[in-house]
Amino acid sequence: MSGDERVILGRVTAPSRAVVLAGTGFLDEWSELGDPLSVRALHAARAGGAHLHDWLAEATAVPTGPATLTVTARTRPGTYEPRPTIAVLDIDLDLPWSAVSAGTEPVPLGDLPVDPCGMVIGDPVALDAWIGFGSGPRTVDGLADLRLGGRGDTQASTHFSAPEIAATWTLHGWLDLPITAARERAATINQWAAAHGHYEFLAKVNPHTHQHLGWRAGWPDPLGAGLIEIAGCTILCLTWSPSELQRFRGGRSHGQVHPVTLEDVDGRATLRWRIGAWTDESQRTNLDSR
Repeated sequence: MSGDERVILGRVTAPSRAVVLAGTGFLDEWSELGDPLSVRALHAARAGGAHLHDWLAEATAVPTGPATLTVTARTRPGTYEPRPTIAVLDIDLDLPWSAVSAGTEPVPLGDLPVDPCGMVIGDPVALDAWIGFGSGPRTVDGLADLRLGGRGDTQASTHFSAPEIAATWTLHGWLDLPITAARERAATINQWAAAHGHYEFLAKVNPHTHQHLGWRAGWPDPLGAGLIEIAGCTILCLTWSPSELQRFRGGRSHGQVHPVTLEDVDGRATLRWRIGAWTDESQRTNLDSR
C-alpha cells in the first residue's frame, strides 16, 4: 500500500439508524458522566448530526440509512516511517445527500482529536456495551492474550516456544488463554527473564476487553483497522502506529483537532474526517510548545 491511496477499511452495521465516530479512551465513561452514549447519539442523529463532548469523552453522531455502512480512507505517507497513515476518513451513510441537507456545501459538525487509545466507528446502542479501560475486572469472555515484548523477547520466544502472532511487526505470544493460565505463564516467563538479565516485565497479559480486541483486530492491517462484534453489531476499530501517534500527543488541550463534516459524495451523504498533516503550522507550533 502506498500513500495517497483510497482503501476500504471495513463495513459496519447500525441498526439504530445512527453511527458514531468516537475516541475509545473514555468510551465506557459516557454513562458515568450522565446519559449513556446511545441516548446522546440518537438525539444528535435525529437532529441531523452533532459533535458530542463531555469531560474527556468525545464523539460525532450522525443519522444513517438501513444498509451496511462502508468506511474508506485516503492515505498519505507516514510522518516518521514510510508506511501509510490515514489522511481522510469517509463513512458512507447510506442516505441521499438531500436527506441531510437542502444545500450543496459541506455541513460542519465540529472537530475531533485523534485518541491515542484508538477510534471506533459503530452503532451507539451497541457501543453502550463497550468494555474498556474503565470497566474494572470485566472481560468479554474470560480469556486473555499473552504477548512478549522488550529486551530479551527473541530469546524468550525461542526458550518457551512462543508461536508467532499475525501482525505487521514481529510479535510472539499466545492468544485466547484462560486468564488464570495466562497470568501464571506470564509470571513464569518474567521470573525467567529477570534471572537472565532481560526485561523483567517481558510477558504482558491483555484480558479480552473490547479495547484490547479492537487493537488486536488491527494488528495485521497496515492502517491498524480491524472489525469486532459488540451486541450483534459489526464495529470498526482504528489505531495508529506508535511513531505516528507522536504528532497527536497534544490533543484538544493543544489545539490538535481535526474537522468533521457531512459532505455530498456522488449524491450520497458522507461523514468525512480530515486528519491534518504534520506540515500544518498550527500543529507544529503546538507540539514545539510542549
